[in-house]
Amino acid sequence: MTPEQCRNVTTVPPQQTERLATAMRSLYAASPEDFMAIRKQAVADARAAKDTEAAGAIGKLRKPSVAAWAVNLVVRRAPQVVEDLLDLGRRMRGAQAMLDTRTLTALRPDRDRLVSAFVEAAARELEADGRTLSAAGRDEVRATVIAALADGDAATAVASGQLTRALSYSGFGEVDLSEAVFRTTSGAILTVVRGGTGDRGQATPGKGEPGAASVTEPDADSPPDTDSEAYHAAEQAERVAAARAVLNAATAELEKAEATVEEARQHAQETRERLALVERQLEKARAADGRALEDVSEAVGRRKAAVAARQAAKDELDRLTTLRQGRR
Repeated sequence: MTPEQCRNVTTVPPQQTERLATAMRSLYAASPEDFMAIRKQAVADARAAKDTEAAGAIGKLRKPSVAAWAVNLVVRRAPQVVEDLLDLGRRMRGAQAMLDTRTLTALRPDRDRLVSAFVEAAARELEADGRTLSAAGRDEVRATVIAALADGDAATAVASGQLTRALSYSGFGEVDLSEAVFRTTSGAILTVVRGGTGDRGQATPGKGEPGAASVTEPDADSPPDTDSEAYHAAEQAERVAAARAVLNAATAELEKAEATVEEARQHAQETRERLALVERQLEKARAADGRALEDVSEAVGRRKAAVAARQAAKDELDRLTTLRQGRR
């Protein structure tokens, strides 16, 4: 996240996360209509316990949009869909980091099926709570899933079960998580242990308890630890690899375009040469045509002269013949 984005994220000291996690479990499992009342009660409970810092943090928690609430319901009620999302996202990002286009292409059908399955699960869980996911809501859920597949932090945010707004991915760079999910002062995202029903109970959660919210260390099946140096190094390497892939693709397109331009130039040169040859041949043909016309004119003149000479000879012959006959 950028410094500006970080300023938009509410944080509290780590020692306050247990009370906050309990409140968030209730708030983000509840319907948006009940959010304000439950938050008000949680703030009052924290103040009654003299926990003013937690009360302040709880009071700043944002109400989720309908699409974000639907995603949160899937996290609590359809854990396998979420596990599939996290697993596929790790595989896709790994292939992207290795510039493995063959694997990315092979994973495309799984990606399409998972996105559709997640959207349908969100619509189904929302319907179970008496609502209908609109076409715009479906688009927002779909965009959120795609963002989670593309970006590790976005995957962690979705798996937290505590989104406040839909996410989106532009195709390059990080997903903007500002005001989309709660982070502690250490940067950790409070997560929901998946498998619960989303009850609104206020009991303090324990590790592994269904539906509980907690700050957890990652295991083989959980989202990566976004605080670790290794994670950030891997994320940086992934971003560098993605940028390199974009650069390589752009370079390849440029080379292809340059080759096309050169081919077009050569074709144009060949066309001009053929045109010049045709023009020279046309000029010769015109000259020949001119000479032929001159030859025709001369021949016509000679023919006229021959006709005249023939006529004169005939006339002379006729005259001599007449004279000869007269003498007899």
